[in-house]
Amino acid sequence: MKNFKKNILFFYSFIYFLTCAVPDGRAEEVIRARAIFIGDIMAHKEQIESAKKPTSEWDFTPQFRRVKPLFMSNNENKNLIVGNLETVFAGSGAGFAGYPSFNTPDSLADALVELGVDVVTLANNHILDRGLSGALRTTEVLDNAGIFWTGLRKRGEENDAFLQVEQSGLKWAFVNFSYGSNRAPVSGDISLNIISESSVIDALSQAKTSDPDIIVACFHWGNEYQYAPTKRQKDTASLALANGAALVIGTHPHVLQPVEILNDGLSTSVVAWSLGNFVSHQRTEPRERSVILAVDVEKTNKSARITRVSVAPTRVSVTKVNGKRKIEVVYAGESPRFNHAGLPKTEVAAARKAGKAVLDFLAAQETFDDEGFYTLWEEDRDTAKR
Repeated sequence: MKNFKKNILFFYSFIYFLTCAVPDGRAEEVIRARAIFIGDIMAHKEQIESAKKPTSEWDFTPQFRRVKPLFMSNNENKNLIVGNLETVFAGSGAGFAGYPSFNTPDSLADALVELGVDVVTLANNHILDRGLSGALRTTEVLDNAGIFWTGLRKRGEENDAFLQVEQSGLKWAFVNFSYGSNRAPVSGDISLNIISESSVIDALSQAKTSDPDIIVACFHWGNEYQYAPTKRQKDTASLALANGAALVIGTHPHVLQPVEILNDGLSTSVVAWSLGNFVSHQRTEPRERSVILAVDVEKTNKSARITRVSVAPTRVSVTKVNGKRKIEVVYAGESPRFNHAGLPKTEVAAARKAGKAVLDFLAAQETFDDEGFYTLWEEDRDTAKR
Protein backbone atom coordinates (compact mmCIF):
# COMPACT_ATOMS: atom_id res chain seq x y z
CA MET A 1 0.00 0.00 0.00
CA LYS A 2 2.87 2.36 0.84
CA ASN A 3 4.48 1.72 -2.56
CA PHE A 4 1.14 2.34 -4.27
CA LYS A 5 0.79 5.71 -2.53
CA LYS A 6 4.36 6.62 -3.43
CA ASN A 7 3.71 5.77 -7.08
CA ILE A 8 0.50 7.83 -7.07
CA LEU A 9 2.33 10.78 -5.52
CA PHE A 10 5.11 10.53 -8.09
CA PHE A 11 2.58 10.30 -10.93
CA TYR A 12 0.72 13.47 -9.91
CA SER A 13 3.96 15.32 -9.25
CA PHE A 14 5.12 14.44 -12.75
CA ILE A 15 1.83 15.62 -14.25
CA TYR A 16 2.11 18.89 -12.32
CA PHE A 17 5.61 19.43 -13.65
CA LEU A 18 4.45 18.94 -17.23
CA THR A 19 1.31 21.08 -17.02
CA CYS A 20 2.09 23.68 -14.40
CA ALA A 21 5.80 24.03 -13.91
CA VAL A 22 6.25 24.31 -17.67
CA PRO A 23 3.69 26.54 -19.47
CA ASP A 24 1.08 24.76 -21.63
CA GLY A 25 2.56 21.38 -20.73
CA ARG A 26 5.43 21.83 -23.18
CA ALA A 27 8.97 20.88 -22.30
CA GLU A 28 11.15 23.94 -22.16
CA GLU A 29 13.10 24.21 -25.42
CA VAL A 30 16.84 24.69 -25.04
CA ILE A 31 18.92 26.23 -27.82
CA ARG A 32 22.71 26.16 -27.54
CA ALA A 33 24.88 28.35 -29.77
CA ARG A 34 28.45 29.56 -29.93
CA ALA A 35 29.86 32.85 -31.18
CA ILE A 36 33.54 32.98 -32.09
CA PHE A 37 35.45 36.24 -32.22
CA ILE A 38 38.83 36.83 -33.85
CA GLY A 39 40.97 39.95 -33.74
CA ASP A 40 42.45 42.08 -36.50
CA ILE A 41 42.42 40.56 -39.97
CA MET A 42 45.32 42.43 -41.54
CA ALA A 43 46.98 42.10 -44.93
CA HIS A 44 50.51 43.43 -45.01
CA LYS A 45 52.43 43.32 -48.28
CA GLU A 46 54.23 40.14 -47.17
CA GLN A 47 50.87 38.39 -46.81
CA ILE A 48 49.82 39.54 -50.26
CA GLU A 49 53.11 38.29 -51.72
CA SER A 50 52.69 34.98 -49.89
CA ALA A 51 49.19 34.56 -51.34
CA LYS A 52 50.32 35.26 -54.93
CA LYS A 53 49.92 32.31 -57.28
CA PRO A 54 51.92 31.70 -60.49
CA THR A 55 48.89 33.05 -62.33
CA SER A 56 47.61 36.58 -61.81
CA GLU A 57 45.57 35.47 -58.82
CA TRP A 58 45.90 35.43 -55.04
CA ASP A 59 44.86 32.68 -52.66
CA PHE A 60 44.75 33.50 -48.93
CA THR A 61 43.06 30.25 -47.93
CA PRO A 62 46.32 28.43 -46.97
CA GLN A 63 47.05 31.13 -44.39
CA PHE A 64 44.10 29.87 -42.32
CA ARG A 65 43.97 26.13 -43.02
CA ARG A 66 45.73 24.99 -39.84
CA VAL A 67 43.24 26.68 -37.50
CA LYS A 68 40.06 25.95 -39.45
CA PRO A 69 39.05 23.10 -37.06
CA LEU A 70 38.68 25.69 -34.28
CA PHE A 71 35.85 27.34 -36.20
CA MET A 72 33.90 24.17 -36.92
CA SER A 73 30.94 23.24 -34.73
CA ASN A 74 30.67 19.88 -33.00
CA ASN A 75 26.87 19.88 -33.27
CA GLU A 76 24.20 20.68 -35.84
CA ASN A 77 24.39 24.42 -35.23
CA LYS A 78 26.97 26.45 -37.14
CA ASN A 79 29.13 28.73 -35.02
CA LEU A 80 28.68 32.46 -35.60
CA ILE A 81 32.13 33.79 -36.53
CA VAL A 82 33.03 37.48 -36.25
CA GLY A 83 36.27 39.32 -37.06
CA ASN A 84 37.65 42.83 -37.57
CA LEU A 85 38.60 43.46 -41.20
CA GLU A 86 41.45 45.96 -41.08
CA THR A 87 42.02 46.39 -44.78
CA VAL A 88 39.96 47.39 -47.80
CA PHE A 89 38.97 45.93 -51.15
CA ALA A 90 39.46 48.99 -53.35
CA GLY A 91 40.20 46.96 -56.50
CA SER A 92 43.34 46.21 -58.51
CA GLY A 93 43.22 49.61 -60.19
CA ALA A 94 44.03 51.25 -56.85
CA GLY A 95 47.15 49.11 -56.44
CA PHE A 96 47.50 46.39 -53.83
CA ALA A 97 49.56 47.34 -50.80
CA GLY A 98 49.99 46.87 -47.08
CA TYR A 99 50.75 49.41 -44.37
CA PRO A 100 50.21 52.34 -44.18
CA SER A 101 47.49 52.44 -46.85
CA PHE A 102 46.01 48.97 -47.14
CA ASN A 103 44.36 47.50 -50.22
CA THR A 104 43.95 43.75 -50.62
CA PRO A 105 42.83 41.44 -53.44
CA ASP A 106 39.16 40.50 -53.26
CA SER A 107 40.11 36.84 -52.83
CA LEU A 108 40.77 37.49 -49.13
CA ALA A 109 36.99 37.68 -48.77
CA ASP A 110 36.72 34.24 -50.40
CA ALA A 111 39.25 32.87 -47.90
CA LEU A 112 37.21 34.29 -45.03
CA VAL A 113 34.11 32.59 -46.41
CA GLU A 114 36.04 29.32 -46.61
CA LEU A 115 37.05 29.80 -42.96
CA GLY A 116 33.40 30.28 -42.04
CA VAL A 117 33.42 33.99 -41.18
CA ASP A 118 29.89 35.41 -41.03
CA VAL A 119 30.38 39.01 -39.86
CA VAL A 120 33.20 41.55 -40.13
CA THR A 121 33.46 44.88 -38.37
CA LEU A 122 34.58 47.79 -40.52
CA ALA A 123 34.71 50.67 -38.05
CA ASN A 124 38.48 50.98 -37.74
CA ASN A 125 41.23 53.45 -38.54
CA HIS A 126 42.13 51.81 -41.88
CA ILE A 127 38.71 51.49 -43.53
CA LEU A 128 39.16 54.87 -45.27
CA ASP A 129 42.73 54.16 -46.43
CA ARG A 130 41.54 54.38 -50.04
CA GLY A 131 38.88 56.99 -49.45
CA LEU A 132 35.11 56.69 -49.44
CA SER A 133 35.11 54.87 -52.78
CA GLY A 134 37.43 52.18 -51.40
CA ALA A 135 35.23 51.74 -48.33
CA LEU A 136 32.10 51.55 -50.45
CA ARG A 137 33.65 48.95 -52.77
CA THR A 138 34.70 46.93 -49.71
CA THR A 139 31.06 46.64 -48.64
CA GLU A 140 30.11 45.53 -52.16
CA VAL A 141 32.77 42.80 -52.20
CA LEU A 142 31.56 41.58 -48.81
CA ASP A 143 27.95 41.63 -49.95
CA ASN A 144 28.86 39.54 -53.00
CA ALA A 145 30.75 37.09 -50.80
CA GLY A 146 27.81 36.74 -48.43
CA ILE A 147 29.61 38.24 -45.42
CA PHE A 148 27.64 40.60 -43.17
CA TRP A 149 29.36 43.83 -42.17
CA THR A 150 28.81 46.68 -39.75
CA GLY A 151 30.51 49.90 -38.66
CA LEU A 152 29.71 51.93 -41.79
CA ARG A 153 26.45 53.50 -42.87
CA LYS A 154 25.45 54.19 -46.44
CA ARG A 155 23.70 57.37 -47.52
CA GLY A 156 19.98 57.00 -46.91
CA GLU A 157 20.52 54.35 -44.24
CA GLU A 158 21.66 56.66 -41.45
CA ASN A 159 19.02 55.30 -39.09
CA ASP A 160 20.23 51.74 -39.56
CA ALA A 161 22.68 51.87 -36.66
CA PHE A 162 22.97 48.14 -35.95
CA LEU A 163 23.29 44.81 -37.70
CA GLN A 164 21.00 41.92 -36.87
CA VAL A 165 21.99 38.35 -37.66
CA GLU A 166 19.84 35.30 -36.98
CA GLN A 167 21.80 32.09 -36.64
CA SER A 168 21.53 28.84 -34.72
CA GLY A 169 18.13 29.84 -33.39
CA LEU A 170 19.37 33.08 -31.82
CA LYS A 171 19.01 36.73 -32.79
CA TRP A 172 22.28 38.63 -32.49
CA ALA A 173 22.51 42.41 -32.73
CA PHE A 174 25.84 44.14 -33.45
CA VAL A 175 26.92 47.75 -33.07
CA ASN A 176 30.39 48.85 -34.14
CA PHE A 177 32.33 52.08 -33.61
CA SER A 178 35.89 53.34 -34.03
CA TYR A 179 37.82 55.98 -32.11
CA GLY A 180 38.54 57.60 -35.47
CA SER A 181 40.32 57.12 -38.78
CA ASN A 182 43.74 57.69 -40.34
CA ARG A 183 41.90 59.83 -42.86
CA ALA A 184 39.33 62.48 -42.07
CA PRO A 185 35.95 60.70 -41.86
CA VAL A 186 34.18 63.08 -44.26
CA SER A 187 30.56 62.52 -45.16
CA GLY A 188 29.58 61.13 -48.54
CA ASP A 189 28.05 57.97 -49.96
CA ILE A 190 29.20 56.14 -46.86
CA SER A 191 30.13 57.25 -43.34
CA LEU A 192 32.16 55.80 -40.49
CA ASN A 193 30.69 55.18 -37.03
CA ILE A 194 32.70 57.23 -34.52
CA ILE A 195 32.59 56.57 -30.77
CA SER A 196 30.63 59.12 -28.79
CA GLU A 197 28.30 58.77 -25.84
CA SER A 198 25.24 59.79 -27.82
CA SER A 199 26.02 57.61 -30.88
CA VAL A 200 26.63 54.49 -28.79
CA ILE A 201 23.47 54.99 -26.72
CA ASP A 202 21.42 55.64 -29.86
CA ALA A 203 22.71 52.54 -31.65
CA LEU A 204 22.10 50.29 -28.65
CA SER A 205 18.64 51.78 -28.22
CA GLN A 206 17.84 50.95 -31.84
CA ALA A 207 19.29 47.45 -31.42
CA LYS A 208 17.00 46.75 -28.46
CA THR A 209 13.91 47.53 -30.54
CA SER A 210 14.58 44.36 -32.58
CA ASP A 211 14.26 42.25 -29.40
CA PRO A 212 17.57 40.43 -29.88
CA ASP A 213 18.77 37.59 -27.68
CA ILE A 214 22.31 38.97 -27.41
CA ILE A 215 23.68 42.44 -28.15
CA VAL A 216 27.36 42.69 -29.10
CA ALA A 217 29.19 46.03 -29.01
CA CYS A 218 32.44 46.03 -31.02
CA PHE A 219 34.85 48.91 -30.50
CA HIS A 220 38.08 49.87 -32.24
CA TRP A 221 39.80 51.70 -29.42
CA GLY A 222 42.69 51.98 -26.98
CA ASN A 223 46.42 52.55 -27.41
CA GLU A 224 48.46 50.46 -29.80
CA TYR A 225 50.83 47.91 -28.21
CA GLN A 226 49.51 48.58 -24.68
CA TYR A 227 48.48 45.55 -22.61
CA ALA A 228 45.86 47.26 -20.44
CA PRO A 229 42.70 49.20 -21.32
CA THR A 230 42.64 52.98 -21.08
CA LYS A 231 40.17 54.99 -19.04
CA ARG A 232 38.28 55.85 -22.22
CA GLN A 233 37.97 52.15 -23.07
CA LYS A 234 36.62 51.47 -19.58
CA ASP A 235 34.16 54.35 -19.78
CA THR A 236 32.91 53.25 -23.20
CA ALA A 237 32.54 49.64 -22.11
CA SER A 238 30.58 50.68 -19.03
CA LEU A 239 28.32 52.78 -21.23
CA ALA A 240 27.68 49.86 -23.58
CA LEU A 241 26.98 47.40 -20.76
CA ALA A 242 24.64 49.85 -19.04
CA ASN A 243 22.66 50.22 -22.27
CA GLY A 244 22.08 46.57 -23.08
CA ALA A 245 25.27 45.04 -24.47
CA ALA A 246 26.11 41.58 -23.15
CA LEU A 247 29.38 41.28 -25.07
CA VAL A 248 31.96 44.01 -25.61
CA ILE A 249 34.68 43.10 -28.10
CA GLY A 250 37.71 45.32 -28.62
CA THR A 251 40.31 45.67 -31.37
CA HIS A 252 43.09 48.06 -32.45
CA PRO A 253 45.98 47.71 -29.93
CA HIS A 254 47.42 44.79 -32.02
CA VAL A 255 48.27 42.99 -28.78
CA LEU A 256 46.16 40.98 -26.41
CA GLN A 257 44.50 42.71 -23.49
CA PRO A 258 42.56 41.01 -20.65
CA VAL A 259 39.19 39.32 -21.01
CA GLU A 260 36.85 40.13 -18.12
CA ILE A 261 33.73 38.19 -17.16
CA LEU A 262 31.24 40.23 -15.13
CA ASN A 263 28.41 38.65 -13.16
CA ASP A 264 25.94 40.62 -11.05
CA GLY A 265 24.08 37.55 -9.84
CA LEU A 266 21.38 37.95 -12.47
CA SER A 267 23.31 37.90 -15.75
CA THR A 268 26.79 37.49 -17.16
CA SER A 269 28.56 39.83 -19.55
CA VAL A 270 31.98 39.68 -21.19
CA VAL A 271 34.48 42.40 -22.06
CA ALA A 272 37.40 41.43 -24.29
CA TRP A 273 39.45 44.61 -24.24
CA SER A 274 41.59 43.65 -27.25
CA LEU A 275 41.92 40.38 -29.13
CA GLY A 276 45.18 41.36 -30.84
CA ASN A 277 46.12 40.33 -34.38
CA PHE A 278 44.45 37.25 -35.80
CA VAL A 279 46.62 37.49 -38.92
CA SER A 280 49.29 40.01 -39.82
CA HIS A 281 52.99 40.30 -40.58
CA GLN A 282 53.79 42.17 -37.40
CA ARG A 283 56.60 40.00 -36.08
CA THR A 284 57.62 41.75 -32.86
CA GLU A 285 56.44 39.78 -29.83
CA PRO A 286 53.68 39.71 -28.72
CA ARG A 287 52.05 41.09 -31.88
CA GLU A 288 52.40 37.75 -33.64
CA ARG A 289 50.03 35.97 -31.22
CA SER A 290 46.34 36.16 -30.39
CA VAL A 291 43.36 34.15 -29.20
CA ILE A 292 40.18 32.89 -30.75
CA LEU A 293 37.45 33.75 -28.26
CA ALA A 294 34.46 31.42 -27.96
CA VAL A 295 31.30 32.50 -26.14
CA ASP A 296 28.70 29.80 -25.52
CA VAL A 297 25.09 30.89 -25.12
CA GLU A 298 22.08 28.93 -23.97
CA LYS A 299 18.50 30.03 -24.61
CA THR A 300 15.38 28.65 -23.03
CA ASN A 301 11.79 29.77 -23.55
CA LYS A 302 12.59 32.59 -21.13
CA SER A 303 15.85 34.20 -22.27
CA ALA A 304 19.40 33.70 -23.46
CA ARG A 305 22.39 33.67 -21.15
CA ILE A 306 26.14 33.19 -21.45
CA THR A 307 27.21 29.80 -20.09
CA ARG A 308 30.90 29.53 -20.95
CA VAL A 309 33.80 31.65 -22.17
CA SER A 310 36.88 29.95 -23.59
CA VAL A 311 39.90 30.71 -25.76
CA ALA A 312 42.22 28.98 -28.19
CA PRO A 313 45.68 30.58 -28.47
CA THR A 314 47.13 31.19 -31.94
CA ARG A 315 50.35 32.45 -33.48
CA VAL A 316 51.26 33.61 -36.98
CA SER A 317 54.05 31.43 -38.34
CA VAL A 318 56.39 32.67 -41.09
CA THR A 319 58.64 30.21 -42.90
CA LYS A 320 60.34 29.88 -46.28
CA VAL A 321 59.44 27.15 -48.78
CA ASN A 322 61.51 27.01 -51.96
CA GLY A 323 62.62 30.54 -51.31
CA LYS A 324 59.06 31.89 -50.96
CA ARG A 325 57.64 33.24 -47.72
CA LYS A 326 54.86 31.11 -46.23
CA ILE A 327 52.51 32.71 -43.70
CA GLU A 328 50.10 30.63 -41.62
CA VAL A 329 48.00 31.10 -38.50
CA VAL A 330 48.74 28.10 -36.29
CA TYR A 331 47.19 26.69 -33.15
CA ALA A 332 49.38 27.50 -30.14
CA GLY A 333 47.76 25.27 -27.53
CA GLU A 334 48.63 21.76 -26.42
CA SER A 335 45.79 19.80 -28.03
CA PRO A 336 47.22 17.05 -30.28
CA ARG A 337 44.35 17.20 -32.79
CA PHE A 338 45.87 20.08 -34.77
CA ASN A 339 48.07 19.64 -37.80
CA HIS A 340 51.60 20.94 -37.38
CA ALA A 341 52.91 18.70 -40.15
CA GLY A 342 55.58 20.44 -42.21
CA LEU A 343 56.23 23.16 -39.64
CA PRO A 344 59.85 23.37 -38.48
CA LYS A 345 60.33 22.26 -34.88
CA THR A 346 61.43 25.78 -34.02
CA GLU A 347 58.08 27.15 -35.22
CA VAL A 348 56.11 24.56 -33.24
CA ALA A 349 58.15 25.39 -30.15
CA ALA A 350 57.62 29.12 -30.69
CA ALA A 351 53.88 28.56 -31.02
CA ARG A 352 53.69 26.51 -27.82
CA LYS A 353 55.74 29.12 -25.94
CA ALA A 354 53.51 31.93 -27.19
CA GLY A 355 50.38 29.92 -26.39
CA LYS A 356 51.47 29.33 -22.81
CA ALA A 357 52.20 33.03 -22.37
CA VAL A 358 48.74 33.91 -23.71
CA LEU A 359 46.95 31.42 -21.47
CA ASP A 360 48.89 32.59 -18.42
CA PHE A 361 48.12 36.21 -19.25
CA LEU A 362 44.39 35.44 -19.41
CA ALA A 363 44.47 33.13 -16.37
CA ALA A 364 42.87 30.33 -18.39
CA GLN A 365 42.41 26.83 -17.05
CA GLU A 366 45.37 24.54 -17.70
CA THR A 367 43.49 21.79 -19.52
CA PHE A 368 41.98 21.99 -22.99
CA ASP A 369 38.64 20.57 -24.14
CA ASP A 370 37.97 18.23 -27.06
CA GLU A 371 38.05 21.17 -29.49
CA GLY A 372 41.31 22.65 -28.24
CA PHE A 373 39.80 25.52 -26.21
CA TYR A 374 40.73 26.51 -22.67
CA THR A 375 38.05 27.68 -20.26
CA LEU A 376 38.17 31.20 -18.82
CA TRP A 377 34.80 30.94 -17.09
CA GLU A 378 31.91 28.50 -16.95
CA GLU A 379 28.48 28.81 -15.43
CA ASP A 380 27.83 26.97 -12.18
CA ARG A 381 24.97 24.73 -13.28
CA ASP A 382 23.66 24.21 -9.77
CA THR A 383 23.51 27.97 -9.19
CA ALA A 384 21.89 28.57 -12.59
CA LYS A 385 19.02 26.21 -11.77
CA ARG A 386 18.01 28.10 -8.63
